Amino acid sequence: MMNNTDAIGFHDTIAAEFTRKYESSKAFQERFRIWKALFDRYINATDHVIDLGCGPGIFSNYLAGKGCTVIGIDGSATMIALSQQKKPSATVQYIVQSLPLETLTPYAPQDIVLMSSFLEYMDDMTGMLEQAWALLKPNGLLIVSMPNHRSLYRTIERTLFWLSKHPAYYAYIRHTATKESLNRKLLELSFDVCETGFFSGQDPVSRLLKPFLAAEYTNNLLVGVYRKKAFLCTESLQKTME
Repeated sequence: MMNNTDAIGFHDTIAAEFTRKYESSKAFQERFRIWKALFDRYINATDHVIDLGCGPGIFSNYLAGKGCTVIGIDGSATMIALSQQKKPSATVQYIVQSLPLETLTPYAPQDIVLMSSFLEYMDDMTGMLEQAWALLKPNGLLIVSMPNHRSLYRTIERTLFWLSKHPAYYAYIRHTATKESLNRKLLELSFDVCETGFFSGQDPVSRLLKPFLAAEYTNNLLVGVYRKKAFLCTESLQKTME
């Protein structure tokens, strides 16, 4: 799911469990509802979509079933194998490939780029977002989710990892973001902000605090929809083409 070999190996080991959570976990079911609502609001059946860090293909397969032409890319061969098992049609193609992509030449300009809980694992987050810009058609959409830095539960998790090295996935996290910092980053990279929000507050701490605190403190993930501007700033364009 990312460019770090150890992190890809980690996600290989949890691939089956990760996939089952979409059936058994309220948090994963909430994730699917939130993303499905965005898909139904922003994505047309004729759109071409590239799903970067596609994992077990839950979103890619949904969009292919909707009629989209989809490419799902992930560094984990195990995740891609799970994706292939449930592909609904020939309109979705899965590729084992670490990210960022070595070259964009094989890929036609896309209407939509997806990055679901993937960007936080990238060593070079800015470079990955620049590549997403380059993959999109003019006015194309980027839909991205990341760990919410202001989540109180995330703060507890970070502390627990510092003390005990659990939860294990924190060993691979490189980035978190606030709504403001993510929007600012995307604006700097020549995207317009369509909408941003918070989700994933099913853990006991967040559920307890929801009546008393704002959503930015009681949800573990933030999600944003961004529209590509016509021109990337000169410095970013030069880095993307190098």
